[in-house]
Amino acid sequence: MLTAKKPDNEQSRLASLRALDVLDSAPEAQFNALVCAAAHVAGTSISLLSLVDANRQWFKANFGLPGLAETTRDASFCAHTILQDDVMEVPDALRDERFVDNPLVCGGPGIRFYAGAPVRLADGSCVGSLCVIDRAPRKLTAAQLEILRQLAQAAASALEGRRAVQQLREASGEIRYNATHDALTGLVNRSEFEARLRRVLQKAGEDRSEHALLYIDIDQFKLVNDSCGHAIGDQLLQQVSKLFADAIRTRDTLARLGGDEFAIILEHCSAEQAQRVAQQICDAMAVFRFMHDDRSFRIGASIGLVPVDDRWTTAAAIMQAADASCYAAKEAGRNRVHLWFDTDTAIRVRAGEMQWAMRIEQALDQNQFVLFAQRIEELGRKSHGIRAEALLRMVQDDGDLVPPGAFLPAAERFHLASRIDKWVMQNALAWLQALPDPRIIRTLSINLSGHSIGDRAFHRHAISSFREAGPRICQQVCVEITETAAVTNLGDAAAFIAQIRALGVQVALDDFGSGASSFGYLKNLPVDYVKIDGQFVRDVVDDPLDEAAVRCFAEVARVVGVKTVAEFVDRPEVLVKLRSLGIDYAQGFLLHRPAPLNDLLESNAVAVA
Repeated sequence: MLTAKKPDNEQSRLASLRALDVLDSAPEAQFNALVCAAAHVAGTSISLLSLVDANRQWFKANFGLPGLAETTRDASFCAHTILQDDVMEVPDALRDERFVDNPLVCGGPGIRFYAGAPVRLADGSCVGSLCVIDRAPRKLTAAQLEILRQLAQAAASALEGRRAVQQLREASGEIRYNATHDALTGLVNRSEFEARLRRVLQKAGEDRSEHALLYIDIDQFKLVNDSCGHAIGDQLLQQVSKLFADAIRTRDTLARLGGDEFAIILEHCSAEQAQRVAQQICDAMAVFRFMHDDRSFRIGASIGLVPVDDRWTTAAAIMQAADASCYAAKEAGRNRVHLWFDTDTAIRVRAGEMQWAMRIEQALDQNQFVLFAQRIEELGRKSHGIRAEALLRMVQDDGDLVPPGAFLPAAERFHLASRIDKWVMQNALAWLQALPDPRIIRTLSINLSGHSIGDRAFHRHAISSFREAGPRICQQVCVEITETAAVTNLGDAAAFIAQIRALGVQVALDDFGSGASSFGYLKNLPVDYVKIDGQFVRDVVDDPLDEAAVRCFAEVARVVGVKTVAEFVDRPEVLVKLRSLGIDYAQGFLLHRPAPLNDLLESNAVAVA
């Protein structure tokens, strides 16, 4: 085995690598996306972003070699790549004297083919390689080699951008930390806690997720504070804050609200799970003893537990209920949990959903739905025809319109979502067929629910409807499927997508980026568009991480030949940023407010493009 020599600039190269502060860091989506894209484009089973350290190569991103984080530098192919100015390609390692007896060739993972593009920083230092690997001999095409070079350049930019963001955070971190944290315990303070609670409450209202709030008051704190002094009382607060932190997950929020009051937000946690966590805290406090000057103090925690869900309208109301529940726990004997439960509210919620279910049935039977639309604007060169997304509204008996957020939760709970989807599809197709000039509409997007994606009977109905509508109409339709629905029913979704695309129907993956492995789904779901989740778009101008995520989405989409749509565009500066990042289409209130479907033909929507 021929060991690669070290570059002439080895010391400065290593200094540049260490300055990135990336070695042994956790996996990150933007780098995982690059190796996934490289493997997809090259058609190989393995792709790595390898950083060549003094005595090892370490993988910042790894596709196809799970569990392997590094190898020795002596065995590394990438140690040879960093000596090159361009891609190093080894068509067959067993026919290359440098690698024929390499342990990575003779043993696991059994490398036969390798192609690596140098990852070169702005200062000229080559810190590693973006490589693709296979277990059979082969060669890349010129187009594949060029894409590999571009992905390596993207990796270098992402590494330097990552460090720039880190430095910016470090520079402003102390000021922000002091503004949002309690000086004594290091926990989140009241103002930051309430801000996080408002965000969690908003999320619960948007997706009906369940969370919980624990409001904690330290029993016997006043006794310690009065008898031993405030400095000793502060020590007690520091000790119990660590005890609370040990009882919760890292994703949860623990705060000191002031004095001896603490609070915890348990995200994505049912009331039953939260009660177990709260009881664990009480049990730990029951055996905890605070010691000072040979004196032992028994300390307890009275906890008020409040479910955080879409029944609440304000964070202040939740805090008030939690405070009242905490008081009830103290009144009941201290060091215990009191669960807030508004029976009347629960009954009203259940009755309300049943009322909506009956109202949906009536609307379906009496055709009391109506389609609105919101335009989708091209950010590059304009093509002929309007692109829009069809949006559903329910018409009340008095003529008022009801947005889908009011009735779709009940539709999903009572298994009416697929019936609604059939109504939308039937009426959208009929509208397209009745157009006086078919060229007016380039694409009309139709949303499908998760229930429909997992329902094979619905698949048969949809395919029959598209076939009956004919090729011209099919080419004007785009079916939108949320990433969550697609992943939940991955096999059925992939089969359905393949069938309707064969008929000419386009497919968009909605809320892209909201899942943990979004890029991986692009390999299994042959879609035409990805609609970037609004959580990344809203603050793309202000949040460097959101900007990096959107840039990465755009780069990977271009590599795999998928167009990008940014949702929730509500500010001119956001539109400018999206255009600079190479996003293909934009949608949001800045560009067009939803209007009746026929208004697309009768008026020019307000567009900023």
